Amino acid sequence: MKKILLAASIMVTCSSVFGQKETGSHLVFSVNGGITNPLGNYGKGDYADEKSGFAKTGGHVNITGVYYLSKSFGIGALMGYSQFGHKNLQNLADGYKEDSGTDSTTLFSKGSNHSLSFLVGPYYSFAISKKLSLDIRLMGGYVKTNLAGFEVHYEDYTDNIMTQKESSGGAFGFQGGAGLTYMITKMIGIKANADYFSSKPKINISYDNFIVNSGRRLDTYNESISGVNATIGIAVNF
Repeated sequence: MKKILLAASIMVTCSSVFGQKETGSHLVFSVNGGITNPLGNYGKGDYADEKSGFAKTGGHVNITGVYYLSKSFGIGALMGYSQFGHKNLQNLADGYKEDSGTDSTTLFSKGSNHSLSFLVGPYYSFAISKKLSLDIRLMGGYVKTNLAGFEVHYEDYTDNIMTQKESSGGAFGFQGGAGLTYMITKMIGIKANADYFSSKPKINISYDNFIVNSGRRLDTYNESISGVNATIGIAVNF
């Protein structure tokens, strides 16, 4: 983070120099933020389907640097963070109530569903006009995903709290998409991006005080963590 802040300070200080850059190789630095929408099993919220991830639309931010070897072709690196909301937690609580045979259950989520990505890959930029360009990218790398845990409180049980612990796992992941960049000045631009992402970590899950025959229990979660990010951002060319 200190290195990023230092780079930003240098860019501001040297803007008069950067404004004189010639065509050809150059560096583009951007900060982007917006929404992330989970797809597939990760975005399902069905207690009866053990593939359900109970994740819903959340927020995404990323920092990206692209070094263009020519005016159009470059290599990029991205560090991104996505945090998803929770969906259908009442369905999860009701499922434990029915399976356990107790009169009522209360469920409390613990932690969050989130992913941290470190990706690299090629970029290609098409000039649409003097100020507007279309950027296409395909990136791959390491993605670490965290699954939220939860507590289930059973009304009729003496030892009445079961906990599914937070858990995490990492795997290769990829992201591909496109974006529009509009240059306000020779140095500063605004971006609008849409990207599909996917990874498939094997996440081991553990419990505290799991009560036999009290409901659904997962030892691992090995489903695709996939979805779409839609972001806007600020780009700096130098």
